Amino acid sequence: MRNKILVTALGVCLAVTSVIFDYTYTNTLYEERVKEHDTYAALNADPHMEYNGYTVEQLGNGYDKPVNVFGRAVIDVPIINQYPEMPVGCEPVCAVSVIQYLGFETDKFDFTDNYLTWDDNFYYDENMVSHGPDPNRVFAGDPYKWGYGCSSNVLAKAMNRYFSAQNADYTALSFDEEINSADIEKLINEGVPLIVWATIDMKPMNYRKPSEWIIDATGEEYCWYGNSHTLVLCGYDNNCYYFMDPNGKDEVVQYLKSSFLNRFEDNGYQAIAVKIGRD
Repeated sequence: MRNKILVTALGVCLAVTSVIFDYTYTNTLYEERVKEHDTYAALNADPHMEYNGYTVEQLGNGYDKPVNVFGRAVIDVPIINQYPEMPVGCEPVCAVSVIQYLGFETDKFDFTDNYLTWDDNFYYDENMVSHGPDPNRVFAGDPYKWGYGCSSNVLAKAMNRYFSAQNADYTALSFDEEINSADIEKLINEGVPLIVWATIDMKPMNYRKPSEWIIDATGEEYCWYGNSHTLVLCGYDNNCYYFMDPNGKDEVVQYLKSSFLNRFEDNGYQAIAVKIGRD
């Protein structure tokens, strides 16, 4: 009996020691990983880098900051599905997600119908050459039926029309310059979600089957790649970025950082961030 008590007591002591060790080890590992992550971000961030004339800190001024846990930070943006009503409307749906995150009550129908400019006038001439609108000036197509999409500049203008109509103190800023990984994470840490142009499921750009047409206003040929896609970049961890993906996803999804950065580059680093304050 005495031996059983001693064995039991020894077992309890070992279990408690193991728990303490595991907690101490995990806590130390957590602190080391956070330190490594912060050091990496600090070394790779250019404090003078500006996007559309603003530093990351200026863009994040006034936002609520997400909690960073174990090197993972995710902004709680609304999840909005473009389907079934808007099979090609990923851009306005992403805009609405960010606008709702800022506290406004618009929806994808109100925003698309009243603030997004779109043109679905595609046609073939006598030589069977396709003609159509300029996606750098309007949404090319009908978001409710078929079409292609628009550039970050077009979407930012639509968002600013919305903010102006609400007399709201916000400015959507369109970027088309490289945003390095460290600054992406700094923006998330500041509470700023990014609307970004990439591809569906981060698959390689489909260069083999583009849609091409002549823009009547300029006579230039435009080339649109079928798997281009717009998402809201809202978080990160050590390996992945997190996104609100309107393409039928009902929760935040994650893709490898390297995959996104490649697709982001393919799409000319197009992105939108909303700054609190008017230009």
